[in-house]
Amino acid sequence: MNKRLYTLAALAGLSVLSPTGLLLAQSPPSTAPAPKFFAGTITPHNSTQAVYNGGPAPVRASAPPTAPDRPVVKSYDPANGTEKAKPMVDPALKPVQSTDIPLPKPGIPTTPGDLIPLPPIGSELKPTAAPSITAERAPTAPAPLSVPMPAMPVAPGTTPLPSLMANIPSTGNLSAKQSPTVSVEYEMPESVGVGQTLIYSLVVKNLGSSTVSGVRVEQESPAGTQFISSEPAAETNTDARMGWAIGSLDAGAEKRIKVSVKPSDEGEIRGRASVSFVSAVEAKVKVTRPKIGIALTAIESARVGDKVTVTIKLTNTGSGPANSMTLQARLTDGLSHSSGAVIEAPLSNLAAGASITRNLEVTAAKSGQQQVTLAVFADSNPAETSKVNINLVEPQLTAKQTGPTKCYVKAEPTYTIELGNPGTTTNDPISMWTMLPEGFEFVSATEGGTYSPTHKAVVWKLSGLNAGANKSISVKLRSVAPSEGTIRTLVQSGAADATMTTKDTVTPASGKTRTLEAKCETAIKAEGVPALRFEVIDVEDPVEVGKEALYEIKVTNQGTGPCTSVVIMAELAEGTVAGATSGPTNAKPSGNTIVFETLATLPVKGEALYKVRVKGTTSGDCRFRVKLTSDQIKSPIVKEENTRFYKD
Repeated sequence: MNKRLYTLAALAGLSVLSPTGLLLAQSPPSTAPAPKFFAGTITPHNSTQAVYNGGPAPVRASAPPTAPDRPVVKSYDPANGTEKAKPMVDPALKPVQSTDIPLPKPGIPTTPGDLIPLPPIGSELKPTAAPSITAERAPTAPAPLSVPMPAMPVAPGTTPLPSLMANIPSTGNLSAKQSPTVSVEYEMPESVGVGQTLIYSLVVKNLGSSTVSGVRVEQESPAGTQFISSEPAAETNTDARMGWAIGSLDAGAEKRIKVSVKPSDEGEIRGRASVSFVSAVEAKVKVTRPKIGIALTAIESARVGDKVTVTIKLTNTGSGPANSMTLQARLTDGLSHSSGAVIEAPLSNLAAGASITRNLEVTAAKSGQQQVTLAVFADSNPAETSKVNINLVEPQLTAKQTGPTKCYVKAEPTYTIELGNPGTTTNDPISMWTMLPEGFEFVSATEGGTYSPTHKAVVWKLSGLNAGANKSISVKLRSVAPSEGTIRTLVQSGAADATMTTKDTVTPASGKTRTLEAKCETAIKAEGVPALRFEVIDVEDPVEVGKEALYEIKVTNQGTGPCTSVVIMAELAEGTVAGATSGPTNAKPSGNTIVFETLATLPVKGEALYKVRVKGTTSGDCRFRVKLTSDQIKSPIVKEENTRFYKD
């Protein structure tokens, strides 16, 4: 409603209601004298009208008619300044044409008896006021439905109006914006006689373009009248107020209320009516819910050390998009990832009906049943989870070497390497190397082992072992010299094309993610066999009595091992006397015995020469006896040499 119309409504004493039925403006009572105008001054149709806002308009009744059964309408002739009375064609509810009641000429006086006084409820209404009062609400944005509408004020002693929200239709389509306009107007005769029945109508019109609901008309009972009836019957009927519930009113439709009252005395009958209604708007918001479906796929079984790819497919089967999605994966301790055991990653939004696929790559670290648990979080969607199991298998490789730890030179010891796979799957092809220590030579090997002189190693290329399987391999060596060393064996699985770079180093095949390796070794000591040979000879034979015979004792180690603690002891025959001695150690004569100090070591091929001179004192054959002992010879070796002493 524009400002001018609100002002006019206030000046006319109208109650102006908002689209929600609230009382927007009502002019306060005025103490100024009420102005007097012709009945036709307010509306050209002799009907009092308030549009949309339901403000009550005064009901104007003229002075008593000239004839009780023939009501007249007074008019003013501006040409000669006189007035005339014209009978109404129909004393019922037919409005008088506006041409019969011209507006008074400004400045021309009128007599008090010709004026119908207005009640002193507003400011003075000027003659230049518009011939009709129409209050329209300027279109405004509708208030949200969630804001409760205040109740219409209720006059004391009247029945309260029902809740306006209760009048809003619960079904049907409403627009999102409304600009309703509803009017109420009186249609009544200009005058009525005392004791006669006054029949008038309240006309409610929907001037807007949309249906309104909860339409209700209320009227203050005209003072000085007795209510007879109304059609439809009044919902509220007290001495002070009457009310009618119209309900819904379509655009352009109108509703008439016919009221019959009987005046009890002459004077002016005043009616005051108001209209209220509910204008509802409707807004729709689609409420959706995403629903994330998870499908996880991965290889059922993988080997420890391998890379395992878990394929994640997310599908939104819900009614709306999944926003702010986050993926969280949890790994058991047999699976590893650079981000740790819990992996989180944000995902892009997923529209309804759409799918995305992502891959998660983890490393198999430990054998056994492992699991990837995936959870997806999104706005308006509870956490969705899924799991996938992966059986991780692991081949294993063991090696054990058995054989002698000591041997004699020229012996041929045999060594056995026991290979095993206590794991849960078959090994890759196996490569094995047995490195020989110094002092040993290769003789033979089982399972196709070959000797590499360059690396001084026996080499095998073997197929993989099944889970739980074992294999025995033998190698025969020969000791060629006393020595101490270690026979080392290196076994690798998954490096069948590995090569040996040095005597004890093997380079695995390139590109392998995991190589199984086992090592074993045996310490070996090769000892030589001592073989002593010694001789005792007399340099001159025969020897004249009184002269010395020379004996040489020669000891030779012809064996493969050194001799230790070699002791030479010589025994002289009777009739002989010991003379000078020489040798690698000093001699100690004692009676007819000569003992040389112990020779600590006689190496292989080593020689020791002892010399002893003996003088004969009597003629005859004399025997020179020599004994040899060592750590390796537990029983002495005895040699004798016979010498003849003579006299001339």
